[in-house]
Amino acid sequence: MLDGVMGVIFDLDGTLVDSMWVWRKVDEDFLVQRNIDLEPEELMRRIAHKSFHETAVYFKETFNLVETIEEIKEQWNNSVKSIYRDDVMLKEGALEILTKLREKGTKIALATSSSEEILEACLNARNIRHYFDVVVTTDMAGKTKIEPDVYLLAADKLELSPSSIAVFEDIPAAMLGARKAGMKVFGVHDRFSEHLHDEILKNCHVYVRSLKDVEIS
Repeated sequence: MLDGVMGVIFDLDGTLVDSMWVWRKVDEDFLVQRNIDLEPEELMRRIAHKSFHETAVYFKETFNLVETIEEIKEQWNNSVKSIYRDDVMLKEGALEILTKLREKGTKIALATSSSEEILEACLNARNIRHYFDVVVTTDMAGKTKIEPDVYLLAADKLELSPSSIAVFEDIPAAMLGARKAGMKVFGVHDRFSEHLHDEILKNCHVYVRSLKDVEIS
């Protein structure tokens, strides 16, 4: 599966950790408190590939919120940091694949749309920060995951060519961005993206139900 791969880029939410339920709840509560009615699945479809900052901008502009963008981001950070630290767990096979890749000498990067505060709280709580040679966010790249920028930034920091890198993602928009970067894309099953299954199959090169199914020789 990973023959010829020199580096691997992992997404965080929905790929390495079971965390999409957190954002669904936070977003629902945020909108309910402001009497805004929108189906959760539709909201997730609209914002899934956006950066943390861009999601805050989207909320402010779409729902005409009185809070500043920085205030919205601060509310979200405060709401979820403790949840990521205490309640967000690694998905099946996540620790095993990270360990095997590290033992093999494969370079590992994390590319996420989450804020640095949230991802560091999560990585440190699960004791996996040391597995990653590089950690990048879409805010650092300045583009959402539907574009190749965050993946190319990770490749540059890993000092590897895009064609030698495999990317693991759980949503189709992000898979498209990784494909634009010229990388091999693995689609990873997540319960919160099941409604996008057909689109996921179209956008990835390989689909796995679990990270434990990834063969590393």
